[in-house]
Amino acid sequence: MPPSRENVSDVEIIELLEDLSSPDPTVRDGESLGRLCELVDRGHVSEAQLAFLGATLVERLSHDRVEARSFAALALVPLILRDVCSPGWFPHFASWYASEADITGYDMTRGWLHAVAHGADVLGAIGWKATESPRPVLDLAVRRMLHQGPGIWRDQEDDRLGFSIAITLANRHLNPADALEWVEPVEKAFLRGEPGPVPAFVSNSIRTLRVVALLVGEQMTYEGHTLRVQYHTALRQRLREVLHHASPWMWNLQGPAGRAGPPAV
Repeated sequence: MPPSRENVSDVEIIELLEDLSSPDPTVRDGESLGRLCELVDRGHVSEAQLAFLGATLVERLSHDRVEARSFAALALVPLILRDVCSPGWFPHFASWYASEADITGYDMTRGWLHAVAHGADVLGAIGWKATESPRPVLDLAVRRMLHQGPGIWRDQEDDRLGFSIAITLANRHLNPADALEWVEPVEKAFLRGEPGPVPAFVSNSIRTLRVVALLVGEQMTYEGHTLRVQYHTALRQRLREVLHHASPWMWNLQGPAGRAGPPAV
C-alpha cells in the first residue's frame, strides 16, 4: 500500500528543527535527524515547508554550538537531493565549511559532532546535482583540506571528503581543465613543506587525496546510481604527481602510467 502523501504539520517541522540543535545526541541524532530525512524523502513536506527548512538550516550554520552547525549542514543533504537549493545557500555554506574550527568527530558527552564529514556530505550532494560546472565545489573541498587548524581528522573525515570529491568529479558538466586544475593549491602547499613534523592540514590533505586517487578509476555507487569519474586516466596520474611531493618514496612517476597527457576517458 503506497504511503500517504499528507504533509507534515508546520508545528512538527518547527519542533524537529529545534530538536536538531539539541545538545543531547539521542534527541538530535537519534530522533530528529532521522525523522526529518524520512519526511523529506517520502514527500511529506510541502514546497513552502522545504523552503522554510532550507532557510532555517542555512541560517543555523552560524550557530554558536558546533553540533547545531554540523547537523544543520547534514540535514541540508536530503533537500539538495530533491533539488531544493536556493542560490544563496552555497556562499553561506562555503563560508562556514571552509572556516569551521571544531573538527571533533565523536565526543563522549555530545555524541557525533563530525562537522568536516557532514559538510563533505553536503559537498557531494551539490557536486552530483550541479547542472553546470561543479568547479566551485572542488575549490571548497580544497579550502577545507588546507584549513590551517591544528587537528588531524580521525573519524573517517578523509574518506567522506574524498568520496564527495570523487562524486563531483563524475559530474558530466565538469570540463577537462577543471578536472585537473582544482588540485593545484594542494600541490603548492606540499611544495612549501619544510623539514620537521608534518602539519595537520598536510596529513589531512594527503589522506583525502589518496581516497580520491583510489576512487577515480573505479565505479562508485551514490543514491542508487552507478558513477564513474570522467578523464580518470589523466586525473589519476595528476594525483600521483601531487602526492609524490608529499611521499616521493611511494609513487613511481616513471612507471607504466607515464606522464600525464591529454585527458582520456
